[in-house]
Amino acid sequence: MIPSVLIIEDERILSHAMRDYLAHHGYEPLVAGSGEEGLKLLRDSEMDLVVLDHQLPGMDGIDALRQIKQAAPTTEVVMVTAHGSVKIAVEAMRAGSFDYLTKPVDLEELAVVLDKAWNHARLQRELRYWQGAGRDGNPVDRIIGDSSATRQLRAQVERLAALAAGGRAPAILITGETGTGKGLVARVIHDLGARTERPFIEMNCGAIPAALLESEIFGYERGAFTDARAAKAGLFESADGGTLFLDEIGAMPLELQVKLLKIIEEKSVRRLGGLRSKLVDVQIVAATNAHLEEAAKTGSFRPDLLYRLNVLTLRLPPLRERPDDIVPLARHYLERAARQHHMSKRFHPDAEAQLLQYSWPGNVRELANVLERVVLLHEGDEIHGGDLGLSPAAAGAGAVDVGAAGVRVDFSQGGVSLADVERTMIIEALKTARNNRRRAAELLDISPETLRYRLEKHGIEPGEAGRPGDSSRGV
Repeated sequence: MIPSVLIIEDERILSHAMRDYLAHHGYEPLVAGSGEEGLKLLRDSEMDLVVLDHQLPGMDGIDALRQIKQAAPTTEVVMVTAHGSVKIAVEAMRAGSFDYLTKPVDLEELAVVLDKAWNHARLQRELRYWQGAGRDGNPVDRIIGDSSATRQLRAQVERLAALAAGGRAPAILITGETGTGKGLVARVIHDLGARTERPFIEMNCGAIPAALLESEIFGYERGAFTDARAAKAGLFESADGGTLFLDEIGAMPLELQVKLLKIIEEKSVRRLGGLRSKLVDVQIVAATNAHLEEAAKTGSFRPDLLYRLNVLTLRLPPLRERPDDIVPLARHYLERAARQHHMSKRFHPDAEAQLLQYSWPGNVRELANVLERVVLLHEGDEIHGGDLGLSPAAAGAGAVDVGAAGVRVDFSQGGVSLADVERTMIIEALKTARNNRRRAAELLDISPETLRYRLEKHGIEPGEAGRPGDSSRGV
């Protein structure tokens, strides 16, 4: 984006010199000879930056500055004055000036100051955007779907947000497969609570090398290590008063898990190389697509941290377990992608039927990506099933036969959904075992703990396996 700059200067030679110089240095300049003319131009067309002379015919620079900040609060103003007195500088800064320069104006210095002003303006715009993103209406409405699982999820999110708002939720754990929307739910919890005006900071623990993760999360003091030339606040300090979302918490190294547990317990953080701890008020929301209970047993995740995170847990079901949500979600993402790319798109009934036949191993994220691709590549207004480009191998057309000789899979008619096969086998084992989970685990040749995880993963309710039997010894 090329920033626009309005030059309000009555000295014609100077204003044209600034205009020509800035035009050659990546700006779109516009010149006005008075404060009144400048305000009219500003109201007709929003400007990113303003260079404003202090001494102007008619309205003086300070009055013009005040009216500029009223008419365009996000526009940064650089004041230019022929008298570099402290009084004028203080008056200009109080009126909202980003910086000020004295005449004769050094054009190189002017460009440097405008670069700083533009960077500041962009950061403020980005901050306002993220603070206001998705706040129209009720945040929980961003969780789209009509299935019973989604309705239950929305109710759980509202309860957790209420607990977090009351300070009774030191940490919240969100579990679910990749692409189920854990980041979206974390943001909804933040926006529903009293912290909505405070920062929401996201960190993917698996995306940053372990050597850098500690300094990013906890910050460091100058000289803490070789490249620490200046002190830097960590994510906990930056999120103070708001929410810190730690995605893929299972990828966090064990030594950092100890520190994270201490922060949750003590509500304080100490930078690397620091001598004292700082109190922080941060709502921690962690997410994982891994089975942390199994990781705790193998020693790759600390049990004490798991127990602390596992107090308030929210499980997001995969898309294949809530087929009633597929079409509403697809219509939402189709409309969003079409609006974003200024197109008109709609589904033919056979496209919606094709969406329902697909198993969506990548969950909601895959659905959104598929529809954006279709919007960009399909030329017509109406999208048919064949336009979606879904692999028939994922539609579950194959056959699985389990016999005494072992497992035989027939892929001649298409692929098989592994998740659907696993879910069916668990339900059949529970039926055979009359809902005795320990016996069902023996039939499947897995441990009771693994069976419990699989039941949660696939969202299998007790009623799906028929009438309960003697489950008093179940897990």
